[in-house]
Amino acid sequence: MKKLLCVLLAATVSMGGMATMTGCTKRSEQLKLYSQGEYMDEEIFAEFESWYKEQTGEKVKVSMNDFQSNESMYNIVSMDKADYDLICPSDYMIEKMIKEGLCKKVDKSLVDIAAEGLIVPEYLEATRVFDPTLEYSVPYMYGTFGILYNYKTLGKHITSWEELFASNRDRKLSLKKSPRDTYHAAGLYLHGEQLRNTPLAEKKAKVQEVFDTVTDDSVAEVKNVLSAWKGKDKHWDDEDGKFSMAKGELDMGLYWSCDAGYVMSDYEDDSGNLSKGNKDLWYVIPEEGGNVYLDSFVISKYAKNEKAANYFLQFLCQKATAIANSIYCGAVSPVAAAYGELKAEYEAMDLESEDSVFKGTSAAWKDMYINMLMFPSADVLKRCGQMRDYGAADGKVVRAMADIMQ
Repeated sequence: MKKLLCVLLAATVSMGGMATMTGCTKRSEQLKLYSQGEYMDEEIFAEFESWYKEQTGEKVKVSMNDFQSNESMYNIVSMDKADYDLICPSDYMIEKMIKEGLCKKVDKSLVDIAAEGLIVPEYLEATRVFDPTLEYSVPYMYGTFGILYNYKTLGKHITSWEELFASNRDRKLSLKKSPRDTYHAAGLYLHGEQLRNTPLAEKKAKVQEVFDTVTDDSVAEVKNVLSAWKGKDKHWDDEDGKFSMAKGELDMGLYWSCDAGYVMSDYEDDSGNLSKGNKDLWYVIPEEGGNVYLDSFVISKYAKNEKAANYFLQFLCQKATAIANSIYCGAVSPVAAAYGELKAEYEAMDLESEDSVFKGTSAAWKDMYINMLMFPSADVLKRCGQMRDYGAADGKVVRAMADIMQ
């Protein structure tokens, strides 16, 4: 998907230069970011530095480090008071950090995400779940989890979590080696009949109820489901499963939308080898429901350059910057102007052009790619819940899932 977006929109954005080293720069002239791996185009840093000088008359140098997980980031920030200005956690972790006073408020005179037309409405409402006053976070990228499956090997379309957790036992299947994702997917399976019989208008609330249930009984039920699921040709995906799906080595699994899209178009594997995208792969958020997530930037409690941090948040919400980052990381920004332009580019593509991701596919595959995978429709989002901070129950889930995933 990253390669596809570059082909589509490379001419749209002109961003130059790489971030420079900050070792000899005064801390007041540095902006330090802490983000998830391969999640931002560092070529925008030089552009921001020039723009910041124009806006303020001041110099700044941007640097960025990556963290491996939300939990590792939280430990480093909360325990070590890590020296970062801006951090990019996921929604549930932002909720936790706000509760614990680890985030500073955004300067709304520079960026007010509630301003009309700035953020796609569905993702603004999703932000209210973990940042109710819209004061602490600025949405960066969104995505979903669902089932990625190989239509060619299965010979059918997938519609339910039951097909991943219970039937198709003779198939090669995978679940994410991620406690939260697998816990919630199994919960949706366990409540499948009730969710399938819930009207669409009420489904989001029911899915959220499943997500918010973290009791001894619910954890035990999920462990039983996963114990029964384990066995021959069942795999725990530790980030490499998408490549196995692309090569036809797995038939179906739990995946994030960004990973699904990545291997549907020409992609690079972990060794840097270029491979052809697999158009036999389909992605679905099952009828019972799924997850929509938001990764957003927050200003750390321990930020030493709040001014530059707030200006950078404004910069991230500019159309050209949001498109550049979407191109780079293979996800889609919820900044409305960027979202609209990216979606229009996909909708304008036909099924025959050489530079079209839809070449050689079908109208149904194109519809799936646009309205389920990349830009989930309003009806799809109505059956998606959001992960929340488990609070005191967090260790209970993590320990149980770690035991079962060994």
